[in-house]
Amino acid sequence: MKYYNTRLPFFFLSLFLNLSCSPISHHYNQVETLISKQDFEQADQVIEKNQKHYGPKNKLLYLMDRAMTLHLLGQFTESNQFLHQAEQFAENLYTKSIVSETGAFFTNDNTLPYEGEDFERVMIHLISALNYTYMKNLDEALVEVRKIDHQLNLLNDRYDKKSIYKQDAFARYLSGKLYEAKKEPNDALIAFRKAYEAYQDDQHNYAIAIPVALKSDLLRLTQFLGLETENSQYQEGFGQTHWLTQEEYQKLGEVVFISLKGLSPIKEDFFITAPVPDGRGGIYILNIAMPRFIRRSSNISYALVSVWNPKESFSEKTVTVQNISDIAIKNLEDRVGRITTKAIARASSKFLLARGIRQMAGKDEEPLSSFLAELGTNLFSLFSEQSDKRSWRTLPGEIQMAGVLVTPGQYQIRVEYFNSFGKKVAQRNPSKIEVKAGEKVFLGARMVNSSE
Repeated sequence: MKYYNTRLPFFFLSLFLNLSCSPISHHYNQVETLISKQDFEQADQVIEKNQKHYGPKNKLLYLMDRAMTLHLLGQFTESNQFLHQAEQFAENLYTKSIVSETGAFFTNDNTLPYEGEDFERVMIHLISALNYTYMKNLDEALVEVRKIDHQLNLLNDRYDKKSIYKQDAFARYLSGKLYEAKKEPNDALIAFRKAYEAYQDDQHNYAIAIPVALKSDLLRLTQFLGLETENSQYQEGFGQTHWLTQEEYQKLGEVVFISLKGLSPIKEDFFITAPVPDGRGGIYILNIAMPRFIRRSSNISYALVSVWNPKESFSEKTVTVQNISDIAIKNLEDRVGRITTKAIARASSKFLLARGIRQMAGKDEEPLSSFLAELGTNLFSLFSEQSDKRSWRTLPGEIQMAGVLVTPGQYQIRVEYFNSFGKKVAQRNPSKIEVKAGEKVFLGARMVNSSE
């Protein structure tokens, strides 16, 4: 009996040491600083060098982080290879190991392989769609966009109470742009309609405005396709009576600039208290750790995209088309609402287990054994009750977009970034582009913050 009582506390002490470690968080500050400095190559190298620190339980995070930095480097094929691995790996984790779940029940979710938040699994397809778009492989880009709808339906089918995040407005808006680039106006209109419906929900859920350009797209295509009733409804709803006709539109080209702004939110613990039976007919008050996302600020408000040549110039401001931070926060709040009962049951079980061990040790006459049992179980309870704070930290906090309509020709393009006071804080070097009538040129860039 003496032998047993002295080993068990040491077991909890060693377990606490494992639980208290956060093996992959140390390199993120460096990666995020490098991304802020536009040094995407170094950021990618830091992630690659730290692959062993991610370990098997964080393999999905490694795949997603590498995919993001390779995307920023313009290595779209390589980025998609990592995204496709991430998609497959996440699907395999869908069927959870009973053994792992049992282990986590007595510790915390950090001991399980990271499956990704629902919105992160959607972002796998969205970043992949952007990769294909920039590679001018529009068919594959549309395949990835369609996977987003399938993914959201699959995820929401798991829940009795559906998440707020049931559809992705930007994905639908992007698909409309892609169909237009493929000169398929009927499918483009369907996508724009769905985008409009989704943005109406986003307006309520995330306070995001419906893009004005989307309204013009709906007016133009319903007029072109002879849908007079629908066109009149949009005119009345939007209060808009002027727009480019399809004939005028097709004589122009469009530069579609997609800006990945800021950094995605990070998780922290917050605690709830819950009264649970103490096994002796009384009540014990438990402190239970839950995760929540904290938004990260950016001093970038919007970008001004200017396209010019010696004869003429055009410019448009970017507008928010996807607020990833808000989606993450709401999505996690939905999940926490679903897992609270499980968290209370886990904390209650650990409390009863720890108390049982202390009682066993208390029967021992060895003071050291009792002391270690008390210390070990207290530390185990303290450090095992940590929420899972892992997340895809290299994602942007927001996606903005601008569509600049231009006459066909060769141009210089410049992107300037402004803060909320209208002061220019950063600028990307001009580059050359050629735009043809009826065609779209898709371009993208990442900007986190600027110290200018």
